[in-house]
Amino acid sequence: MPSKKIYFLLYAALFIAYIGGLFLQIMEVDAAQYAAMGMEMLKNKSYLKLFDGGVPYLDKPPLHVWLAALSFKIFGISDFAYRIPSFLASILAVYSTYRFARQWYSSNVANWSALILAACQAFFLFNQDVKTDNVLTSMVIFSIWQLSTFIKTSKPLPFILGFMGIGMAMLAKGPLGFMVPAAALGSHLLLQRDWKRIFNFRWLLGIPIILIVLSPFLVGLYQQWGTYGLRFFFWTQSFGRITGESQWNNHTDPFYFVHTFLWAFLPWTFVAVAAIYHSGKEVIKSKFRLANGVEGFTIGGFVVMFLALSLSKYKLPHYIFVLFPLAAIMTARWIIELWEHKKLTFKWLSRFQTGIYCLLTAGIMTILWLVFQPVNMLIFTIVTITAMVAIIVSIRGTNAFVKIIVPGVLIMAAVNTGLNFDFYKRLLEYQSSNKVGQIITSPPYDKIHFYYYCVHGCHSLNYYSRQIVGPMYPNTLDDTLSKYDIIVYADDAGRRQIINNYYKIVNGNEYENIMLKDYAVQALNFKFLNPKTRPDVVHKMYLLHLAKIEDCHPELKK
Repeated sequence: MPSKKIYFLLYAALFIAYIGGLFLQIMEVDAAQYAAMGMEMLKNKSYLKLFDGGVPYLDKPPLHVWLAALSFKIFGISDFAYRIPSFLASILAVYSTYRFARQWYSSNVANWSALILAACQAFFLFNQDVKTDNVLTSMVIFSIWQLSTFIKTSKPLPFILGFMGIGMAMLAKGPLGFMVPAAALGSHLLLQRDWKRIFNFRWLLGIPIILIVLSPFLVGLYQQWGTYGLRFFFWTQSFGRITGESQWNNHTDPFYFVHTFLWAFLPWTFVAVAAIYHSGKEVIKSKFRLANGVEGFTIGGFVVMFLALSLSKYKLPHYIFVLFPLAAIMTARWIIELWEHKKLTFKWLSRFQTGIYCLLTAGIMTILWLVFQPVNMLIFTIVTITAMVAIIVSIRGTNAFVKIIVPGVLIMAAVNTGLNFDFYKRLLEYQSSNKVGQIITSPPYDKIHFYYYCVHGCHSLNYYSRQIVGPMYPNTLDDTLSKYDIIVYADDAGRRQIINNYYKIVNGNEYENIMLKDYAVQALNFKFLNPKTRPDVVHKMYLLHLAKIEDCHPELKK
């Protein structure tokens, strides 16, 4: 049994890595969009109806935006305030995973499950590039824990809390928040052949609890969109992506989430794959009937929902992160089982994991040393020493906790300390819309009308400028400049178009120091990561001050 001091030190190492991500600037597209919507909600005090840049918004439910607006109200509008609700949700997810695992397994399984979840790469991304899925995940595993408690105790409070959790999960991301707990609970009861509980009409009492939680959103949804909005929320948004009713289709292959899992659950990926296979094999051996005291939530919930999500015609990596608490529990359980009963297999597993830790160390050292110059030697040294200590512990450890869990946690703490305190900070310097949003809020730019010109709308412009930035098009430029001068945010093509049409740029050129380098930082590739080829994929963006067209100076226009 590892001591409490060791657990405290491991969580402290993870906490340091997480803290670095909480203060980063916000990345396009989704995170910047939700941050801007939270700011807009707070300013307009429109809490039941969602708007994105003044345009009615339907795609996602409001919980994430509500939490952002609440955090902005308490702490002020800042990058840190936007991420606070997500960070607290991560803590709830880790705690709920521990409590659920402790109901069915030993203290070691429960503690290791929580550490595995907190240290997987997906959870670091949750808190760096904050989307709706973090709150979704925390509410889902919370509801599974509470419904499991209800099954064991038959007490009413866990029943109420479980269905409240489902309602909150649906407020975070629609029917998926119901489907995952239903798949986990339903799988468990079916594998237990617990027909009495399956056909217990008490479950129907959960429906009004869910509807009460959803009611503020449903009222606003109906007021804003009518019955179409209700159908979209309950059907089109989720199930429509399988049936084809939804317009979203990014033509991903059926195995998209398989290779997503390979990187998102690092460093535990291959242990987890083996653990899921082992759990599935146990279920098949038992002829799909588990004995009393054996849980089927984890394997049933994971496999059923993994297959269901893989049927979607539109997939993004974070869609399966909601299943990671279940994967963490199966992984912890299998590691302990190998250590106790299959020493030879465990020996090879630990060696394999040591190899993964070495590769992750080499990867983060390469990134920190080569991608951005000059090298931040303090961060590089801290990361290198921590990673090396982890590898030594993995090699010389004498039990499962020391050989696999401790070095895995330390490695991921080291990797993400390097990413959050150095790499992402420098990467986001190439998201020019963030800088532009900050520039136009300070004199003399704050006194002039601002638009983006012939580029896609950037949500971070709204967020960092603390205003709704409108588009400007060639066919509206004349009319606007007849009234007042403006500043436009344009790419190189837009700038050439303005110059070729003889619009006057104040001071004869663009503002001093307002030529910016820009790259879609959410879509990294090797050309960008290589400093020698980076100029080939980085674009120039400009802030241009266009003079007002005076009737007495027609020569300013062709």
